[in-house]
Amino acid sequence: MPRTLTAASIQQQLADGLGVHPGLSVIAHVSLEALGPVEGGAEAVAAAITAAAGTVVMPAFTYQTQVIPQTGPPNNALVYGSGDTLNGRADIFRADLPVHPDCGSVAETLRRHPATLRSLHPILSFVAQGPQARSVLASQTSHNPLGPIAWLEAHDGAVLLMGLDQRHNFSLHLAEQRAGRRTFTRWALTVDAIEELHGIPGCMEGFNAVWPELMPFTTVAQIGMARCELIPLRLLLAYVEERLCADPNFMLCDKPGCLSCRAREVWR
Repeated sequence: MPRTLTAASIQQQLADGLGVHPGLSVIAHVSLEALGPVEGGAEAVAAAITAAAGTVVMPAFTYQTQVIPQTGPPNNALVYGSGDTLNGRADIFRADLPVHPDCGSVAETLRRHPATLRSLHPILSFVAQGPQARSVLASQTSHNPLGPIAWLEAHDGAVLLMGLDQRHNFSLHLAEQRAGRRTFTRWALTVDAIEELHGIPGCMEGFNAVWPELMPFTTVAQIGMARCELIPLRLLLAYVEERLCADPNFMLCDKPGCLSCRAREVWR
């Protein structure tokens, strides 16, 4: 039987194994299941991360607000008119809407904490807790959904992956954007209207291609049953942007039916 983790033991291992400290802001992606038994579950993991780091940011995405129109811009990785069933089930975005299950139970737990703030992007909102939470979230606008990642980069922040691989490292999208890779338009239900949103990134299934190349500046530790990594954002984004400029098809997935990756493919 694996040893049961506690909030205190996770906090200690984040500090000792990965070098997380109260002066460091992080964007965290966490798989509770990958960690193994945790006394207190998602609440304990969220408490450990917020105690170990300074400002903690997590995705609080709400893909469930999206609707598909009948028509729209071309080459947008979307089959227009195909969303009748999806549109009927779509939720209206509100500040207290639960995060999509893809973001994980720890992100939802952090969202519910009374000290947590949330941005108001109808699809790609973030939650944050800590001394710089308000500032980092204020950097996001409807036209700049990746603003919080750029803020973290400018403030020497890092990506924290706990039991997840690079396919969950949302920050890589900022490197894609800077390298000139196409983004998409999506639509979401809000209280007042169907809002058109630009700068939405695409598929992440090919992101593990860069994983071995990030090892020289990645700190790795095992916490419970999970492989955990800390990657400085400045180094990560600079390296991946340069890599993509040299090879524009790098990190695209190889699935023939992936509309997102095929729309961004460069033919030479």
